[in-house]
Amino acid sequence: FRTSSDRKKSRMSGHPFGSGGNSGGKGSQHNSRSNSPPPDSPSPPMQCVATPQQQKNAIVARVQGNTPIGVSPAAQNTQSVAPQIATITPADGNDTSNEVLSVFECPVCLEYMLPPYLQCQAGHLVCGNCRPKLQCCPTCRGPTPAVRNLGLEKIANTVKFPCKFAQSGCTLSFHHYEKVEHEDICEFRPYLCPCPGASCKWQGSLNEVMHHLMKIHKSITTLQGEDIVFLATDINLPGAVDWVMMQSCFNFHFMLVLEKQEKFEHGQQIFYAVVQLIGTKKEAEMFSYRLELSSHRRRLCWEATPRSIHEGIAHAISQSDCLSFDTPTAQLFAENGNLGINVTISLNQEHSQQAISSVPTPLR
Repeated sequence: FRTSSDRKKSRMSGHPFGSGGNSGGKGSQHNSRSNSPPPDSPSPPMQCVATPQQQKNAIVARVQGNTPIGVSPAAQNTQSVAPQIATITPADGNDTSNEVLSVFECPVCLEYMLPPYLQCQAGHLVCGNCRPKLQCCPTCRGPTPAVRNLGLEKIANTVKFPCKFAQSGCTLSFHHYEKVEHEDICEFRPYLCPCPGASCKWQGSLNEVMHHLMKIHKSITTLQGEDIVFLATDINLPGAVDWVMMQSCFNFHFMLVLEKQEKFEHGQQIFYAVVQLIGTKKEAEMFSYRLELSSHRRRLCWEATPRSIHEGIAHAISQSDCLSFDTPTAQLFAENGNLGINVTISLNQEHSQQAISSVPTPLR
């Protein structure tokens, strides 16, 4: 590891998240400048200048995740009758062979069906998500499946189903009453775009997140090193504003966010600063971050574990589980309308360099 005195120091300046454009073009992302210090004098800290993205009508467009749009079908009458399909009983309650699991595959979406199981008069099944969208049985073109198969539901209680994200790398299997709960928090489920202040609907694998940010959200500046200065400019702008940048260290990427919100019930504006790891919750627990405001013998600090990409920053801000301060406090540390935040990322003591090198998906 490098000590603070060993760290490479440099100075960068740039336009904020949302200011638009690639470097060198119209509305360029950043302009680099370097002030060479005397040979025997200490180098200035690495610094990033971020100008804000201001939302129209004081509204921050935030990515909360994509909620699948489903059709709420009208209640339909069902009846319980004896099963019309062949009964398949596994030799062992834990034997989830392909032959047994194939019985539970929906012929439309090819996902494993969960109880209750409804079948047509010929015994063909369809899952609960696809059934409201159908006008007839997809297999025999008969009436829509509406007969409940109680026998198959008993068999389903003895079967373990693989996670729906198995193709993405999850190797776990669950009983049907555990499967949905796991999939809601599975680390292999699709990742949403972590960028705040943008109505981006992108989602993809963890390895694709940084590529997406670099390609689509080009105005975000990335700095190297575990100790940097994040300089937010024009903090006196009215309305709701976001400042965003990336910090890269320990073979991982961290998103730094400073957000200003209007609190109409209190008649004031509140600033929130938080760090998010572009990685899983388990990986986030390997690190700590420190945010510090300092000026004229005043100091305001916050230390915490980074949020993971699945946890996001919206919940942290809503619970004030981050560095938060009001406008008068911001003015105590600001200079000419610009606010500098010292950001330090550190590896927890219980983790060694071997732990970092053993992470299967480094440098995302």
